[in-house]
Amino acid sequence: MTPFTERAQNMGLDDSMSYKGLYTYEDRYGKLAYRPLCAPATPVDDANGSHPTDAAPSTLLGIWTALPGSQNYNYISYVSQIYKFLGNATLADRLRNSLEEVGSPILRIATHLSSDLAKFREEVILQSSQSSPQAGDIRPVMIASNSYDGTRAATVGFGIAVDGGEIIGDTIFGFSMGEMRMVHIESSTTRLTSGINQYMQVFNENILEMINMSFNTQLTQEQMFGTLDIIEKYGKKRRARISEILADLQPAPREGETPPLPSAWNVFLAIARYCALEPNLNMKRMLENIAESVLVVPTRMFEVLEELQKD
Repeated sequence: MTPFTERAQNMGLDDSMSYKGLYTYEDRYGKLAYRPLCAPATPVDDANGSHPTDAAPSTLLGIWTALPGSQNYNYISYVSQIYKFLGNATLADRLRNSLEEVGSPILRIATHLSSDLAKFREEVILQSSQSSPQAGDIRPVMIASNSYDGTRAATVGFGIAVDGGEIIGDTIFGFSMGEMRMVHIESSTTRLTSGINQYMQVFNENILEMINMSFNTQLTQEQMFGTLDIIEKYGKKRRARISEILADLQPAPREGETPPLPSAWNVFLAIARYCALEPNLNMKRMLENIAESVLVVPTRMFEVLEELQKD
């Protein structure tokens, strides 16, 4: 594969200072610099003499990030020469332009960045909605995700926003199914707009069925505790908090009656509500995958999302 340094300009990086091994990028979300890592050179007057590895070039590129307008760069990690860069704003704008082309008005946008600015997630909530007796207003969501440290490929995914009212606010959830990876995003606008159109159609036709089926599917005790046990692997406090949210969602039993086991929808919603407040973007994604596993997804919806994900 062509080395990173030879692909930098085509990937949207500023290579005007490539002579000093510096490749930079800046947009409304932050600033970024990649530089090859190497061993320091030995001073000429070093009494211990030189070593064969002095100033040895590395196949790795160090990553430094900074807030917009700041010169305070922080080293965060490294990537290999085969890493494929895509700017956050490039990805976000490509999604917004495709939504405009499709004719899907945007209601609001929520942007999330990791503390080191290396990971990015932008949730675009659309104005169209479906209303469910069990869940209230449900809106389609498009989710752009990216990373500058190679831990996650650039994707555009699909999800839902559940209206929780003024106190709780939106609960935004992203499916792992149907994510369109960089190869699709970069290939053509047509591929992305086609994917959005397909999701909007399946959302309008199947989302209420998914909610209804999940609401009417009661989990077994084994399924419920199995799900909570998986969550506990990521921290006992997370399990405890999600259990509290689940208890609040459950209807109060009549006096003397044993509380019923929760529906698949309530378990999903409890995890999704916790995810909405999870600051760690990697953890948010893992918990979303667990929430997705309890949903009852209609066959047609599953088939469309699976098809969108194919390379």
